[in-house]
Amino acid sequence: MTLNEALQMKTEKRMAAMDEADKKRRELHSFLPRIKQIDAVISDIPFRALAGESAESLKAEAESLNAERARLLAAAGYEADFDEPEFECTLCNDGGYCGMKLCSCVKKLMATKNYAKSTLAGGLLDKRFENFSLSYYAEENGEKEKMKKIAEGCKKYAESFPENKGCGLLFMGGTGLGKTHLSAAIANTVSERGFSVVYESAQQIYDTLDAVRFNRMELSEKKKYESCALLLIDDLGAECITQYSVSALTSLIDLRIVNGKKTVINTNLTLQSLKKTYGERLYSRLLGEFTVLQFVGKDIRMQKIKEN
Repeated sequence: MTLNEALQMKTEKRMAAMDEADKKRRELHSFLPRIKQIDAVISDIPFRALAGESAESLKAEAESLNAERARLLAAAGYEADFDEPEFECTLCNDGGYCGMKLCSCVKKLMATKNYAKSTLAGGLLDKRFENFSLSYYAEENGEKEKMKKIAEGCKKYAESFPENKGCGLLFMGGTGLGKTHLSAAIANTVSERGFSVVYESAQQIYDTLDAVRFNRMELSEKKKYESCALLLIDDLGAECITQYSVSALTSLIDLRIVNGKKTVINTNLTLQSLKKTYGERLYSRLLGEFTVLQFVGKDIRMQKIKEN
């Protein structure tokens, strides 16, 4: 979603809210004629001020009329703000700007819409910290307690983004241990806070980089991985491993580290396998710049299958 598209959407929301308010106001005017008279006098006050009437007396008149209006509404069973526009954003009243500054609601709208276009995001929008269950982790060997700390750490990471130490998180562990759920929860939280997020598999990222390399895709498709505030790489090591795929993904991760961009990586590989697959350079950077979180437990997917 472009900035113009986001602003157009906000404008449409603003107009819809104002149209609904006008509809309610017409209802009041037909039911309470005195309200219609009051509104007519109030709307004329700015013009009387321009004509030179005393600002102090006009202010007192407006306050008196508004008080009478509120009493009439209350007596008829209406809330005082019954016919006020219900804007989605109370900071900019859905205008998109707070003064000369772009409102945070526009940034959030763009971030969430663009994040939803990520290959993996569409099926993971329901993954939240609130519905991450610890019931599938055993008490033995401190398994549940360890996963509780990992979940809490991920939540803190998302809520304090981008003011986090290091360049990202490295989730390690076998299949079905909750890596995807927690990385998606981070992505959902960060995007909803207005930061640009891209969440795709290592294979999809490699395929895109390869397509850009041979001019089958626009350069912007590569740039999104480099410039987004948070990049989530799912299943690193499961992509088709070639000399170029290793080089391309290593260069991307290294570039984001150098530029101080945050990255969350999921992998089923062990540290030894990471080193063997991607080389000493990336291995060293990941251990030095990323917080490594080792997931534990038994495959949750298999546990759910057995339950059914």
